[in-house]
Amino acid sequence: ILAVTFTNKAAREMKERVGSLMGGAVEGLPWMGTFHSVSVKILRRHAELVGLRSNFTILDTDDQIRLLKQLIRAANIDEKRWPARQLAGLIDSWKNRAWLPEKVPSSEASAFNNRGTELYAAYQDRLRTLNATDFGDLLLHCVTIFQRHPDVLEQYQRWFRYIMVDEYQDTNIAQYLWLRLLAQAHRNICCVGDDDQSIYGWRGAEVGNILRFEKDFPGATVIRLE
Repeated sequence: ILAVTFTNKAAREMKERVGSLMGGAVEGLPWMGTFHSVSVKILRRHAELVGLRSNFTILDTDDQIRLLKQLIRAANIDEKRWPARQLAGLIDSWKNRAWLPEKVPSSEASAFNNRGTELYAAYQDRLRTLNATDFGDLLLHCVTIFQRHPDVLEQYQRWFRYIMVDEYQDTNIAQYLWLRLLAQAHRNICCVGDDDQSIYGWRGAEVGNILRFEKDFPGATVIRLE
């Protein structure tokens, strides 16, 4: 069983509930956690497929901003007019939509004074050189591995015979693709969510994911708690 949610608090609560059902502390449940914590485990096993080593580090926001400032200066862009924090938000939104630098659509190409995708590509190159990822890469790299390496995807499809998802209305496009790729073989997926409670649009949540669920998984049983 793969069981995923969004926050560390919710993941702890899930483990505690399973523990109380089983009558004891729950150890050894590596595939119950947040999207990001599960993605880190997958990525450490297959890091070389995206140009990293298994001991990669995960940058926090401050390190990310520092690195982007260096790239902005190197590109001779006026940082007062085009701040690093703005670029960080832009790159994060592209990663939430599972866009690699070469896949960012032309409609977005004018972003950051027409240099956004160029800086995004430079940033990803620098992260690889540093053997590092940022938070958004954790899902993006997993989706990339699943899409480019069917043998790896098949391995996880065999492992995760059942998939359970909490707060499905808060998934972004990258999380949605991650789940769809893992579930498409057996379709044993159970999602809990409420389209009226989608509050994370500002960080890429796509309420259309839950509205499209029956189309993505035809024949799914829908139980409405009204």
